Amino acid sequence: MAALYVTRWCKQAGYNKYDLELNSMLLANMIKDKDTKNLKPEGIIRDIGQTMNGAEVNVSHCYREANQITYFFAKQASSSGSGTFYYSFRQFPKEVKGLFLLDKWQLPSRRRRYDKCNFFVS
Repeated sequence: MAALYVTRWCKQAGYNKYDLELNSMLLANMIKDKDTKNLKPEGIIRDIGQTMNGAEVNVSHCYREANQITYFFAKQASSSGSGTFYYSFRQFPKEVKGLFLLDKWQLPSRRRRYDKCNFFVS
């Protein structure tokens, strides 16, 4: 559904050349081939293909770890209950600016994970 939303938004905004990166290799292949054997996403895949007609779209798979900006915004949207559009770098939250620059410069970033302390003694 997110890919359909993005392709519709790009079409309405007049973008005819863009990259569509998905963290699902299966879904990326379905969109590239414009074919699916699974009946459940068939309508969505067909709608995505129709909205991409006439546009030069590069569909590719992107690993989840390399897509931290998307996950930040998805988490923000799910916790706030409403969507927000950012039209410039200055509007980004400070947590995203560093990740955005690393992505722009094509430098790898590491996801930090902190272990929780367990103070219970059995």
